Amino acid sequence: MSATGVTIGYGATIRIGRGAVPAWTPLVGVGDFDFPAGENDEVEVTSHTSPNRTKEYVAGMIDNGTISVPLDYVPESDQDILLRVLRQTGELVQVEVTAAGGDPEIYAGFVRSYGRTAPVQGKSAATLVLRINGIVSGEAVDPVAGA
Repeated sequence: MSATGVTIGYGATIRIGRGAVPAWTPLVGVGDFDFPAGENDEVEVTSHTSPNRTKEYVAGMIDNGTISVPLDYVPESDQDILLRVLRQTGELVQVEVTAAGGDPEIYAGFVRSYGRTAPVQGKSAATLVLRINGIVSGEAVDPVAGA
């Protein structure tokens, strides 16, 4: 670990949970991925009394976006079949994303797409795109709140 506490991302994990009490399936062969990056909508609230003839905005609803997960592709593996079924059914699942050395963040979501490649040269790969509906647990807590 560095003096600042920064480490490499190696060891991060993603799991898919199905059912009311989730049965978790870890994804294997995961490459580099970005954590879900929610984005606030902007709601314009400009009025005739807005200061200095400027537009005014407030934060609107949060769109939690997607997470794109590059994977090793093994045809007809348990993982391949699961992801193909989830893409076909649109089943709502839980998605657990854990940074190396961090606490899990669990989101609700569904498989938006699952694309597979079979190159002549190079490894077979897949890209799983999960649409994130909202956070279930692991949300950041303001350390100043309540102080």
